[in-house]
Amino acid sequence: MEVRFAFLCDAAEQGPGGKISALGIGIDNFYVKDLSRPGPPFVFVCRLSGASTEAGIKKVAIHLIDADGQEVVPPFQAELNIAKPPSGSRWGTGIVVQYAHVKYPRYGTYSISMVVDGHELVSLPFTVGVPPAGS
Repeated sequence: MEVRFAFLCDAAEQGPGGKISALGIGIDNFYVKDLSRPGPPFVFVCRLSGASTEAGIKKVAIHLIDADGQEVVPPFQAELNIAKPPSGSRWGTGIVVQYAHVKYPRYGTYSISMVVDGHELVSLPFTVGVPPAGS
């Protein structure tokens, strides 16, 4: 199994045929003026693919964690039932998880970590900081 791509963005949806449409790709920083209020909404997007021998049920957990490895919100957990593709083909599946109303306990580094069958496949770091002066 391989990660074809993974990123944070402003908005995304998965349409017919598994195609993913996304806007505002490439978030690295969030600016939050007041930590008692939620940060801006965002979306985690990932596409996995694999050989027919890797088809079957996959347990997926997506964590939003702080620099100390503590969960900021409860993890998103799901089981994916990957159908075996025709001989000689690869399977592919998209994952789109929306985050809204997240309150960050402090300024600093956070990350989205995706674990599949107990193995971390994705770690996307981002920072939460004070907005630049004048914004």
